[in-house]
Amino acid sequence: MTDKPLMPNPSVDQRLLSNLRRARLEMEELGLQFDEVLARFDEEIRQQKLKRIQKPLSLLNEQPFSL
Repeated sequence: MTDKPLMPNPSVDQRLLSNLRRARLEMEELGLQFDEVLARFDEEIRQQKLKRIQKPLSLLNEQPFSL
């Protein structure tokens, strides 16, 4: 039995590093795409809330003001 440490092939190291870098960038891209989807949902929710508020206001504005 030998105690000599196994040295990996440098080309394997480079390939693995390249794959890790690619995976990290792809995950970062997916994170940004997810942020975009969340922003669209937030905008849709904001628009719905605004419509819910504006509807009763428009009905109140149509009624004559009386004391």
